[in-house]
Order: sequence, then structure tokens, then C-alpha cells
Amino acid sequence: MNEDFEEFKKDISWFISQSDKIDFLDTETEIELTEKFRNTFPILSNLISKARILTLTINNQLYKLFSWTNKNGLSCGWLNKIEQNTNSQLLIIEEHKLLLNEIGGIQESYNEPEPSLSNNQNFMFIESECSLGINDWDDYYKELCEEENVEPINYKNLVCFVVEANGDATTYDPKTKEILLFSHDHCFDNVEVLENQPEYTFHTINGVVNFVDYVETLAAEWKNEIKKHD
Repeated sequence: MNEDFEEFKKDISWFISQSDKIDFLDTETEIELTEKFRNTFPILSNLISKARILTLTINNQLYKLFSWTNKNGLSCGWLNKIEQNTNSQLLIIEEHKLLLNEIGGIQESYNEPEPSLSNNQNFMFIESECSLGINDWDDYYKELCEEENVEPINYKNLVCFVVEANGDATTYDPKTKEILLFSHDHCFDNVEVLENQPEYTFHTINGVVNFVDYVETLAAEWKNEIKKHD
């Protein structure tokens, strides 16, 4: 049995049930990333180049398990969902498509660094899970804007590409590619309230302006967590 997969199951114990049909397809020593991907996401490309890669299906859905060894000697990594046809009508930006086409979107993270953008997320980047807007916080946002006599921003076309377990939505503007976090209950140290917006609504993330910044920040957090020789 694959040791990385066993550690994944141990840390994310609820994800796999005894009735699930699991097939291991192969273990890759490396993944062939395109030059465009490497130029767009250099930190992520370096991280992926160091990964142990297990390709598998869970109930006929294709995944890749990217694993590394952290500084404590534990296997850690991402279970990435590989989607061929999503029938999504969303306006996904080019950099997001590039990410999905080459490594998929993150379904689960295990033994992850803290703090990290991956902490407590239901999914990251997966196209079939993405949506427009702010993850059903419309009424809450409208009420706060009315209470504080603040003009709402135009958020209807924002693409929500990460959803946190408590409902926080990380979004990007498909035109500017700028990142905004909508959080109703955050305790993050790395965010600032968006100017002229109510507290606990829209925030910017320190050091993260656009989608590529977000991806590269995530990759850097994980790269810093793994053993130097891994």
C-alpha cells in the first residue's frame, strides 16, 4: 500500500469510506509541466517537481496525490481532482485554466503547514465547485452596507474559486484578476478590510494582488514546510 496515501487517509480520516472503490493507476517520479506553466508559476513548478505523485481513481473520479516530506518527517500534500469535462459556464481566467489543465484543483490538503492559505478550505481551484459571487452571503452583505450607509461593490461577476469551511469565499475579478476575500468571521492576521467597506465583508490579502500571486503564495508556504532535500 502506498505510504503517502495511507498518511493521507490517517490525517483526512473522513474522506475515504470502506465502500469507496479505489484504483491505483501509477506512481510518477515527476510530472511534465509546460514551459508556459513554469513561467507563470515558478514557485509552484519547483514545488511540484519535488513531489511524489500517485495517480488514482476514487469511485471512478480521477485524482493525483502530490506528496512531500515535511520538516517533522511526515508525509504531507494535496489530493488534486482532475476534471475532464465540467460543463462550467463560468468565465475562468487563463491562469486558472492553466493550473487546472496541468495539475488539477485541490480537493484536500493533509498535514498542511499553519498558517497557510490552504487551512480549513473545502476546496481550492476546482472548476466544478467554483461559482459566481460570494457564496450565498448576498443578504448579509446588503444588510451591513445598508446599516453603515456604504455603497456595495459590484461583486456579482466575481469568480469564487476557494470556499472555507465556515463559508468564507476567495474570489477574483475575471477582468482585472484581482483577489478579494469575503469573510464574515475571520481571525486572519494577513488581511485588511477593503477601503470603504463594512468590517467582516470584503478584504484584501497582504502580499496577494492577483490570481498568480495567490497560487505562488500558497506554493511558497508549502515549499517552506518541506525538507530541503525532499
